[in-house]
Amino acid sequence: MTSPQTITSAVVDYIQGMTYEAVPPDVKTELYRCLVDGLAVTLSGSRAECSHVIHRYIQQSGVTGPCSVIGANLKTSATLGALANGVAAHADDYDDTQLAETPDRIYGLLTHPTTPALSTLTVAQEVGASGQDFLTAFCTAMEVECKLAEAINPQHYAQGFHTTGTFGVFAAVAGAAKLYKLTPQQTRFALGIAASKSAGIRVNFGTMTKPYHAGAAAENGLVAAKLAALGYEADPNALDGQWGYFQVTGGGVDAPRVIGRLGNPYTLSRPGVSVKPYPCGSLNHPSMDTLLDLLTEHDIKADQIEEIRLGAGYNILNPLRYTDPQNELEAKFSLHFCLGILALRRRAGIREFTDDVVRSPDVRAMMARVKTYHSPEIEAKGSERMRSLVEVRLKDGRTFSREAFTSRGQPDRPMGRQEMGEKFTDCATGSLSRERIAAALATIYRVDAMPRAEELVQAVTTE
Repeated sequence: MTSPQTITSAVVDYIQGMTYEAVPPDVKTELYRCLVDGLAVTLSGSRAECSHVIHRYIQQSGVTGPCSVIGANLKTSATLGALANGVAAHADDYDDTQLAETPDRIYGLLTHPTTPALSTLTVAQEVGASGQDFLTAFCTAMEVECKLAEAINPQHYAQGFHTTGTFGVFAAVAGAAKLYKLTPQQTRFALGIAASKSAGIRVNFGTMTKPYHAGAAAENGLVAAKLAALGYEADPNALDGQWGYFQVTGGGVDAPRVIGRLGNPYTLSRPGVSVKPYPCGSLNHPSMDTLLDLLTEHDIKADQIEEIRLGAGYNILNPLRYTDPQNELEAKFSLHFCLGILALRRRAGIREFTDDVVRSPDVRAMMARVKTYHSPEIEAKGSERMRSLVEVRLKDGRTFSREAFTSRGQPDRPMGRQEMGEKFTDCATGSLSRERIAAALATIYRVDAMPRAEELVQAVTTE
């Protein structure tokens, strides 16, 4: 009689058996969308102050190596490169978001999947991997991360863990295990080491440490894989049982969401991931797009607005907790700023999320007109989508309202290749010339034909 399969063994088997040929065509299409988006936001975030601090940290460490820090004229080790690129990719809160499969999984519980999974790019540089080998590892990282994040008891997020930090480490270790060609036993130990290095708490939302969660997850996953390759040991079933990762950090796990489900179907295929239309917390986006639709459809000017009201569940109101943000980091988690800036400018891009804009008198006056309240009716509809009720009251007595539940970039309103190119251009401007931006985009879409993935890195390395 055979023992039932554990989550740890299911993950190990998937990593070991994964091949480029096993990736369905629709998943490959989504991988390219994730690559365009992930490299775009890494270039943008490399200019943030938190990235500058990380660059100085790497320079002070004196560690050199073959791996590029995207957005900086800096070469270092795979682990420190993964740290820097992970911080940059999450710095602007512009990176993609995993979607929930069922209403009992809180939207926001799940990860920003591409950011920690892109740590495979520094490993690919280190080992001289081909484009196809890189894509295989990248896909492996994404799938392991998303399936594990979906499976944990939602208490994990509700009690304060930041899932991109806590589950991002499993993306990094899975991709690294693939590229380092770890044995099944080494992969088990790598997962166990990674489980002890998983970290990230939500109290740091709105600070530099939130993007550090993503960078640290990328770095820690690579360290775990490297240690396992050198013979370092851990519990071979560290994800399972009374003292295993899921029980300790979440109080339980829905094992059938992992066992038999890895690659069946791929999360990138169903339910998919959401590409962000705005550089701020994803919980804002449906409300923002719905407000923008109302403003555009009815040609509402800022000086006509008496009040903007938004009703939502605590799944949105609690994380977006800054009612009076004082800087751009807090503004990313403020409905008052995100709705207010759209009312003023009808856009909320990288140029709007600056300290000067947040503190400007006209923005602060508009934020005072934004009111939020708890809506039990909206909350009762479930948390797998970011639902809210957006209402615009005008000074002449007219009122326009609409329920929000989706936004551009989600699978039901996907961004096409042109829109993805526009986002990439917006993010890369300031790091690459116009000519190099166009060349980089073309390069991304032919990764599978590259003898070495190094060519992709060179395409997005700053001049």
